[in-house]
Amino acid sequence: MKNYPLWKTFIVFLIIIFAFVFAIPSIIYKEDTGNWFLENKINLGLDLQGGSYLLLEVESEILFKEELENFSDTIRLLSRENKVKINDINANNDNLFIRFASSEKLEIIRKKFLENYRDVNVSINNNSIKIQVTNVFKKAVQEAAIKQSLEIVRKRIDESGTKEPLIQRSGKNRILLQLPGVKDPERIKDLLGKTAKLTFHMVDEDVAALKANIAPFGKMIVSDLYDPDIKYLIEKKSSVGGENLVDAKASFDTNEGHAVSFRFDTTGAQKFGKATTENIGKRFAVVLDGVVITAPVIRSAITGGSGIISGNFTSQEATDLAVLLRAGALPAPLLIVEERSVGPGLGADSIAAGKTAAIIGMLLVCLFMILIYGSFGVIANISLIANLFIILSLLGTIGATLTLPGIAGIVLTIGIAVDANVLIFERIKEENLKKTKIFETIKRGFDKALSTILDANITTLIASLLLFVFGSGPIKGFAITLSLGVIASMFTALMLTNFLIHFYLSFRNKKEINL
Repeated sequence: MKNYPLWKTFIVFLIIIFAFVFAIPSIIYKEDTGNWFLENKINLGLDLQGGSYLLLEVESEILFKEELENFSDTIRLLSRENKVKINDINANNDNLFIRFASSEKLEIIRKKFLENYRDVNVSINNNSIKIQVTNVFKKAVQEAAIKQSLEIVRKRIDESGTKEPLIQRSGKNRILLQLPGVKDPERIKDLLGKTAKLTFHMVDEDVAALKANIAPFGKMIVSDLYDPDIKYLIEKKSSVGGENLVDAKASFDTNEGHAVSFRFDTTGAQKFGKATTENIGKRFAVVLDGVVITAPVIRSAITGGSGIISGNFTSQEATDLAVLLRAGALPAPLLIVEERSVGPGLGADSIAAGKTAAIIGMLLVCLFMILIYGSFGVIANISLIANLFIILSLLGTIGATLTLPGIAGIVLTIGIAVDANVLIFERIKEENLKKTKIFETIKRGFDKALSTILDANITTLIASLLLFVFGSGPIKGFAITLSLGVIASMFTALMLTNFLIHFYLSFRNKKEINL
């Protein structure tokens, strides 16, 4: 086939072999085969595979209350440094009112406070200070919380083993989750429902304060996780926090049963080592989300930066706690505001309907091409089938998630895939009237159709790109399949169809074109 370049022949064969080979996993489609090749397949989305849909909301009001508590603690420390007595502290909505015994040094306290916090209004009235949270401050806190929550939710979902989840922001303070194939949604909800804020505090053995249920300044009273009647008086300031953890995993202790082993970074190891060295013989409380898991006595200094948390865990509880600690603590609790479950039966019906639509559409297009263009129509149909395999192989190779809009994109691609072939064949018809040599006619037909094909497909690709950038999950799925379909159809029309026409004319030793 001397009229067709060898390098083009090589590229055509290479891409077609790739398409047919890498489309096999998506056609077979079996879950958890354990074979690396068969795992390279298209993933089904929530609407096709079934699973869970969750809409979470970050409880911002709790964040603002915590900020007011931080303001209060900062004012207390500043008043102690400046030896000014506080008579009363009251919080009301977004305002904090502090009444002092005298008005001396209040301006100093105000300036020092503003060095630590920005975008808040601090005013002095006689012997009182009023701290008002501004909308700018609230917006900044909320924005930081939603970004941090998104990252932590993503880590927790990935750690749980869920494949191809859709996790994205929805509105100002909400997170949208689509979890295809999730068989235990309650476990996922438990993982997401825990803030997982882990801290270590020294225990104060002041029995009188516990009995009176009044925590002195710098202390707080917390309950035991397993027995709410048991109370602990602990230091309000933690000795070391979960932000210094670098690893956590489920383990088994011969004395305590299932447990969670943890490891700190260098800073955390130094803090942990210092706390255990200076407080041998005292109790060290492990606090998770405001309750004490365990409060063991420090028998010796722990300077290696690692330890074990025990607390009557089951195997699954220990595993989940390790997942939570590795992912990090949420800045605020997440509230499930909407939950939906999609059954796999609905997805199976959608897949069957999509297959039917694709088959009928392909048969009608193939029949039309044969009736209009004869043997050239058969060549176009071969390219159309190859085009479908290329799309499947590309979707499988990139691990794309196929949804109902994605199926719509594939079906639409089948309808428009022959558009380029029609343009080429019509150009060849025009050139054929000039009675030039057969292969020269083919070349001119392709050359003259090229600019029109590129213009049409590039504009479609631009529209697909905009849909992908600005669209949500399902719209992005449609944009991806449409884009891949357009790219595949350009290859099959400009290279595969060209190759097949040259091969057909050379093999049949044709002297003229019948179109």
